[in-house]
Amino acid sequence: MVTSPAFGSYLQHLRRATVAPGFTPGVEGPPRQRISRDQLANNAGISVSYLSKLEQGYPIHPTREVVDQLADALAVNDLVREHLHDLVDYTYAKPVPIETAPLSPSVITAEQRQHVEWLCPNLAGWVTEAWWVLYGNREYCRIYRHLEEVRNILIWFFAVPESRKIMVEWDVEARLTVAWLRSHMVRRAEDHAFVRLLDELSKFPEFVRMWEQQQILMGRHSPYMRIRDLDNSEEMTLLANVYRHPDPTSGIQLYVGARPPRRQADVVR
Repeated sequence: MVTSPAFGSYLQHLRRATVAPGFTPGVEGPPRQRISRDQLANNAGISVSYLSKLEQGYPIHPTREVVDQLADALAVNDLVREHLHDLVDYTYAKPVPIETAPLSPSVITAEQRQHVEWLCPNLAGWVTEAWWVLYGNREYCRIYRHLEEVRNILIWFFAVPESRKIMVEWDVEARLTVAWLRSHMVRRAEDHAFVRLLDELSKFPEFVRMWEQQQILMGRHSPYMRIRDLDNSEEMTLLANVYRHPDPTSGIQLYVGARPPRRQADVVR
């Protein structure tokens, strides 16, 4: 069983980390030295006992100023700094019963369905921030075999064996999606579908390993995604991106994987 993100555990993770935080396509990021609790407290201008209580998860709500001082002392980038602020809000949010939280979200509109269908032969689909697939066009469903059945991209990565053949860089893409989930989750404290999804994913050892690395990301590390069409064994590189819905409260995103232009010889043929 994996645990939900928490400010204290992530702060301790950053202090003890021997590689730079965030996300890197390689197995490990650039090396860095661990920071002792005494050193971090001194550099951040807080007491050691206060830092210790923060790391242990005591119900202490640090101010934005204190979080920024800690981020400065840890020398983290802007993404990690923002994640620390998000974690404070998430960790100390008022708990809400999760029994009624849906495991997957509601349907989308007919116009949104038509939108992605008209993007064929490019791959396109509406997905939530918890990676539930609301609707994918014909080419999206054809290439990503069985995704229409399991309905969640992360479950597909770890439960469907074909995903390892389709995603040429499976490990990188899986870690990227896990890191993105962690970043999204702390911005949706009120959405307990994330907690239920974590419970579902915790049965996959590889997901647990990636989740415990505590990598974070908001957006793709690269605009390119390498996939394999299992119908003809063709490998291709898509120009891939995820676009947020204009309504920030919707939690919906549009995935588009644009195919490369057809060669002139293929067009003539």
